[in-house]
Amino acid sequence: MAIGIDLGFVALEGAQLTSTSEKLRREVIKYTKPAIIGTLTGSAVMNAFAFSAQTSGWMTGAAIVLGLAIPALIYALTRIGGAMYIDSHNK
Repeated sequence: MAIGIDLGFVALEGAQLTSTSEKLRREVIKYTKPAIIGTLTGSAVMNAFAFSAQTSGWMTGAAIVLGLAIPALIYALTRIGGAMYIDSHNK
C-alpha cells in the first residue's frame, strides 16, 4: 500500500511538472494540489503508526519522526529531480 501511495504522489507531481502550457498547468493543479497534500499527510500518518507500533519509550518519538520524514523526503526528491530533469532537457 505504501508503494502505491508514494507512486501515486510521484505521478501527481509529475503531472504538475510536465504540463505543457500555463492553461493546462492551472487546470491540472486544481486537482493535484489537494491530492498531493492528502497523499503526503496520509502517508506520513500511516508511516508514523507503522513505525511506532512495535516500539516503546523514547523510540516511539523517533519512529514517529521517521514516519513523518519519509514522505517529506519523497516530496523534496521528486520536486528536485523533476525540475533538474526538465531543465536538462530544455537546453
